[in-house]
Amino acid sequence: MIKRILTYYASRLDEYLSRTRRQPEGLATVGAIGNAAEERPNKMVVSLLNVERETTGGITAPVQHIGGGGYIRRQPPLPLNLNVILAAVYDERRYAESLSALSDTLRFIQSMPKFEVDGTGYTIEIASLSTQDMNNVWTLLGGQYYPSVICKIRRLLIDTGEISTGGKTADRPIVET
Repeated sequence: MIKRILTYYASRLDEYLSRTRRQPEGLATVGAIGNAAEERPNKMVVSLLNVERETTGGITAPVQHIGGGGYIRRQPPLPLNLNVILAAVYDERRYAESLSALSDTLRFIQSMPKFEVDGTGYTIEIASLSTQDMNNVWTLLGGQYYPSVICKIRRLLIDTGEISTGGKTADRPIVET
């Protein structure tokens, strides 16, 4: 599911960027952001930084009551957020063009804060990081900095729907004498 979400978002970004500029191999892609020694694709790269659990909804109990005094036990859905980076990975001599691509990407994020993939809605918002946190991110990504923005994609739910046990509750207490 993560691949579908990121691929969908990158393809919409590619369509948006293609309205004002042309590049035969496209303008946005999903990929890893490597070190300076690797070839630069000269496009916006959408890359997953990490997956975090969404905690604002609280924790749901795994036991659910069903009609007729019965119950089932299954794990509740796992709500997640995806932290992604959208980076303008361009050659040094095309630095000004990378800034322009980042500006257009910011306009795209602002114009499309909600999107759907396979009938499920998601939201994307810009996440603010301190300079130290950004330094840590780029150090982990290989040390080469590219103009970029960090975003959070919300509302990913992982739910297998598997029921582990079930049963029936007692109508009245059982008292042994």
